[in-house]
Amino acid sequence: MDDDSTDTARRTDGRKGLKLSPKQVVGLVVLLLVAIFCAQNTGRTEIRFFGGEVDSPLWVWLLAVLAVGVVVGFVLPFGRRKD
Repeated sequence: MDDDSTDTARRTDGRKGLKLSPKQVVGLVVLLLVAIFCAQNTGRTEIRFFGGEVDSPLWVWLLAVLAVGVVVGFVLPFGRRKD
């Protein structure tokens, strides 16, 4: 089968542009807000945790907390149906 025929079929199916689900739109908005928040909070900060101290830019901590939240969201099955 010719590749041009599949491209033509794709072009004539009536859909144009990128189709995003509501979940993807919310994810992109959150990502944009996080990027703006990190860009505005670049000052150095000292974090104390269990007796240890680490000094680094605030945006590093913000991204670390976001990453932990994403991992926890994928690992914990709360609110998901078991099929």
